[in-house]
Amino acid sequence: MSTTADEPVALSSASAVVLGLLAAGTAQTTYELKAAIETSIGYFWPFPSSQLYAETKRLEAAGFITGEQEEFGRRRRLHRITPAGRDALAAWLTAVTDRHTEIRDIGLLKLFLSDAVPDFDIGGLVERQLALHRARLAEYSAIAAAYEGSTSASLRTLALGIAFEEVAIEFWEGSAPAGP
Repeated sequence: MSTTADEPVALSSASAVVLGLLAAGTAQTTYELKAAIETSIGYFWPFPSSQLYAETKRLEAAGFITGEQEEFGRRRRLHRITPAGRDALAAWLTAVTDRHTEIRDIGLLKLFLSDAVPDFDIGGLVERQLALHRARLAEYSAIAAAYEGSTSASLRTLALGIAFEEVAIEFWEGSAPAGP
């Protein structure tokens, strides 16, 4: 993210995640950011922990967040978003995107490649995938029930997660091998 004085810093999606989480709350450590990611966007946007530590350093160097080391105790580093970080996040949120949705589903990849292995147990794959998608649907449904009535935009993503799991279950049910 190094830039000249005339060159604006372009945010990556990882940058936007960190700024967005910091903008929504109080100062947070990288560990707290990691926990927030795992229980929110981690359901639909993979974010490696190692990237989080590097990203907070880059954003601090760019002036988008500040970091303050605790003087006592565990001496954790607390991060806060700056006004420049809020402006950069707003610009990122309003920028037009033309990237297509990515589906990174290992079960779907296995199904696609299964013709390469004679006598591959598609039925077993289907059962495992159905169990995974049903469990995730139950998890999403529980989250939705806990926040029923909330109008938070971040919770609207949950509706797509639920719809996706329902479609995935329908797909895998239709992929079961025909009986004998």
